[in-house]
Amino acid sequence: MKALRTNVAGVDVHKEIIVVCILKGAADEDPVAEHFETSTMTDDLMAMGRILLDKGVREVAMESTGVYWRPLYNVWTPMGIDVTVGNAHHMKNVPGRKTDYKDAQWIAHLHRMGFIRPSFIPEPIFQRLRQLSRHRTNMVGDLARVKNRVQKVLEDGNIKWSSIVSDTFGVAGVNILRAIADGVTSAKTLASLATTNIKRKEDKEKALKNYLTTEHCRVIKSLMNQYDFLNSEIRGIENELAEQMVPYAEIIEKLDAIPGIDKVLAMAILTEATTRMQSFPDERKFAAWAGVAPGNNESAGKKKDQNVGRAILI
Repeated sequence: MKALRTNVAGVDVHKEIIVVCILKGAADEDPVAEHFETSTMTDDLMAMGRILLDKGVREVAMESTGVYWRPLYNVWTPMGIDVTVGNAHHMKNVPGRKTDYKDAQWIAHLHRMGFIRPSFIPEPIFQRLRQLSRHRTNMVGDLARVKNRVQKVLEDGNIKWSSIVSDTFGVAGVNILRAIADGVTSAKTLASLATTNIKRKEDKEKALKNYLTTEHCRVIKSLMNQYDFLNSEIRGIENELAEQMVPYAEIIEKLDAIPGIDKVLAMAILTEATTRMQSFPDERKFAAWAGVAPGNNESAGKKKDQNVGRAILI
């Protein structure tokens, strides 16, 4: 089979080192392989980039290994090197023949023949917005874990507030938690803080009858500090995202008009999918990339379970 490229390089990426294999030769001939190994420090990556350019290599491929491919992409792309990042599952070598040097050469061979489908990598502005959006998503997860820990402490102290309200962290619930954090344990006093409309009013004091200790109160205080911090940080990130995404206000408004999508979710979708829809041939490809459409996994006429990845993290 005739190769599509003549001068290419494949990179086996690790945390501390990379192995580079350069393949050079005519498209209808066997290429000559040359290997290099260097560290992932920025200066060493820049030096490796200059070696690639000196040898006439401007097309490089690598696996999307965790976040370890990003330093190479950040350094080599501005140098004029076309970096292709491929799905690691699509680039596996033959079992039993795995070494760093052989992996790099296999990746270079696949890229030379045009067998690597490039992953979707957005423009730099959206890469930066993704950092904020994904950090917000992580903090929302942290906040949920803090709430769960608060609930465990309340259960340990015999407080059954969650049995009579739908949200422990509603207005009344937060008032009660702040009082507990300050050392208040009297059921009658705590019940008086629940001034909002609660369906089972007659059960308020009963649900707040407790066996809280000073240690319980201390833990609740610590958790409520985390709760306040995370809420503040999430609001700050949302405000910063909103400021930076003003140029895309019209697109966000259109997404916000879709039932079930608010402005925060619209911004998260936009940071992941970007405005470059030409990367997706049709809506089916976009749905598959976003993780809302399963692939095909059929054998002998039987359809098997298919795991669906998630490209958009909310």
